[in-house]
Amino acid sequence: VKFTVLGGICFVSAWIAEACFKSSGLRQSAAWRKAYIKAIVRQDVGWYDTNKSEELSSRVAESAQAIEEGISSKLSLGTRYFFQGVVGLVLSFYYKWDMALVLLGISPMPAFGAWYMGRATSKGASDIADAYAKAGGTASETLSELRTVAALGLEHSQQEKYSASLEAARLAGVIKNTKVGFANGFLFASGNIMMAAGFLFGGFSIARELEDTTKTYPFFPGGEITVNCASGAYLEGGPPDGWTKCTFNGGDLLIAMFTLELGSQGLGLVEPAVTAFTKARKVCYEILKLTDRIPDIDCFSEAGLAPANVKGDITFDNVHFAYPSRPDQMVAQGYNLTIAAGQTVALVGA
Repeated sequence: VKFTVLGGICFVSAWIAEACFKSSGLRQSAAWRKAYIKAIVRQDVGWYDTNKSEELSSRVAESAQAIEEGISSKLSLGTRYFFQGVVGLVLSFYYKWDMALVLLGISPMPAFGAWYMGRATSKGASDIADAYAKAGGTASETLSELRTVAALGLEHSQQEKYSASLEAARLAGVIKNTKVGFANGFLFASGNIMMAAGFLFGGFSIARELEDTTKTYPFFPGGEITVNCASGAYLEGGPPDGWTKCTFNGGDLLIAMFTLELGSQGLGLVEPAVTAFTKARKVCYEILKLTDRIPDIDCFSEAGLAPANVKGDITFDNVHFAYPSRPDQMVAQGYNLTIAAGQTVALVGA
């Protein structure tokens, strides 16, 4: 009954934590997305000359996704796994410090298994998604320019290109499953190795203490009884005078062993959360750097004169201009032009 109640408490707590972190992450990523788009729209033409406009939409989406992953569910899981590792180590040393030291030497194995499992899963999914995205790009390009492809006789070439992308996706899936299988086997194997070491050390420790505490005590008038630190507690008349109980038991050994194993696995699963949080910080820095960039011509600024009616001539007097991406190539060198009010002028450039 107690374990059922504890399981229910864990379920409710995990549900609340996941919902709160996820909701907070989605709201904050939406706010960052709005700030990013506002900063992009605010920039002048010179900024767009060094930043490809066709990439901005995907960059905004990827940045918002990175922020959401770094501060929502992965942050919740990372915090949980970190405290799982710390509390597991503390409890293990509390219940059986000498066995905890022995198992601590083996703990990198399950920690590495848990880390490699998460790494192989995320990396494999990313590689498969990239391969399918490349195949989708090839298909979209071919279908949108189907007349050109047919006119040049490139149907077979595009088919081979699409097939190569699908083959890359298949190979990525095979590699992912191989790595995940290895990680899964290594994770369970390392856990069994840790349990084997714990049972061996714990069994020898209990046997040694039972042997060292085996003594003969006077029992009943004219009688004697031989007991150890464990059996003396089960005598019908109570333990004899001078008897001491064992310093630890099998339950303590199991608690120390399993808490250390779960703790080491938890510490191994912290890395994805740290990576996601670090990536989110980097993205936030790039967004803040853009929001702090105030162009010379600020379309959002309300400063300056705002006359109700404007009528006058437009004059360019000795203008020198070059694009930021090509500062060595002057577009205008001493350019002069005067446009009178009401005059229609067409400017044609190469």
